[in-house]
Amino acid sequence: MAHEVGGVPELPARRLEPVPGALRTAIAVLLVGGAIGFGLALALDPTRAWRAYLFNWLFWTSIAQGAVMLAVAVTLARGVWARPIRRIALAFVAFLPLSYLLFLPLLFAADRIFPWLHEPVPGKEAWLNLPFLAARNLVLLGGLVALSLLFAYWALRPDAGLLRDSAQPERVRRLYDRLTRGWLGQELEESRAHANMLKIAPVLALLYAIAYSVLGWDFAMSLEPHWFSTLFGPYFFMGAFLGGLAATVLAVLGLRRALGLGPYIQPPHLHDIGKLTFGFCVFWAYLLWSQFLVIWYGLLPHEQEYVVHRLEPPYAPLSLLAFACLFLLPFFGLLGVRPKKTPALLGTFAGIVVFGLWIERYGLVYPSLYSGADALPFGWPELAAALPFAGLLLLSLAAFAARFPVLQLWLSPTDLEVLGSTAEPPGEVVTAE
Repeated sequence: MAHEVGGVPELPARRLEPVPGALRTAIAVLLVGGAIGFGLALALDPTRAWRAYLFNWLFWTSIAQGAVMLAVAVTLARGVWARPIRRIALAFVAFLPLSYLLFLPLLFAADRIFPWLHEPVPGKEAWLNLPFLAARNLVLLGGLVALSLLFAYWALRPDAGLLRDSAQPERVRRLYDRLTRGWLGQELEESRAHANMLKIAPVLALLYAIAYSVLGWDFAMSLEPHWFSTLFGPYFFMGAFLGGLAATVLAVLGLRRALGLGPYIQPPHLHDIGKLTFGFCVFWAYLLWSQFLVIWYGLLPHEQEYVVHRLEPPYAPLSLLAFACLFLLPFFGLLGVRPKKTPALLGTFAGIVVFGLWIERYGLVYPSLYSGADALPFGWPELAAALPFAGLLLLSLAAFAARFPVLQLWLSPTDLEVLGSTAEPPGEVVTAE
């Protein structure tokens, strides 16, 4: 059953069906153009092509998993305000199985990526060896993807039960039937789903921190094998969370407009997610500064080389651009209330953050592998490697939104408790369509 509590409107069961023709065309162009471009890059310079693939894989995987972790975070925090937003954040889970498969080619191209394969580092052989690196990342990332999908299953199951009898077309109805096997009744299933999500969420959050710390160590920090930082893991996975948060803002604004969700995703919701984006931009800068301050104060050569490679030509302009996009511009742009509540302004600064994280992930990889470059190694191969990832992410989001309601219909016991005892937000009462 759907619930109406304290004057709070029920949310409509809207899906992105049919997928807009412009989006279908964009996805096709990205996939075909990206495949051709990356194939050409492989033919001309396979080493540079695989390094471009690496930083793009890190970026696109980061924003997808970061968005899922936003849904996990608001579940853990019992953030009822995010009810119209959390399903859209969860939609990024559709990209994670693809991302896991796209991780495998990196292991086969390892000799073009890791300098320590050709020049072993004394004392670090136990950690920096390819079999152990492959095993730990496959296990950790596989567990993270599996647990993310399980979390999504319990989040979607109550809505599938609510809509399965009226779902169209037939393929969607069959999907809902599979999701609701062993159905115990709507009220019991909602309580059961909520309880299971609360059990999975803290484990998923802990596994995310561990897996993405290891991923950052292995595929970014180890590219300069003599350098290390104890803050690099948190810096890496919180950057991914920030990127996922900003990508969710863009998805929310896009679906809000495409599906006419303005009455349900209102300016207060945009204000709240805008405040989160602002806050985590500040937190990202705090982690960056905390890491930099110790290195600057210590003045130790092996600690400094990582920073020097990024603050000297030819990488200094891109490093400053990443800092501006991830902190300076969103800090001053989202400082007031109006930009957070204005879709065009909020979307602009969210887009700047996403672009900044792409540049930042480039900066984690290329200055380590091309530290002596005279000119900036940034051009069409890096852009070509980004296109198929972008196409696959959009395809995954479109497939999810075409099959499941983009707004969560069911109310958890926490939602019922909070909404039943708080204010009455504006909006007419509507039923699930």
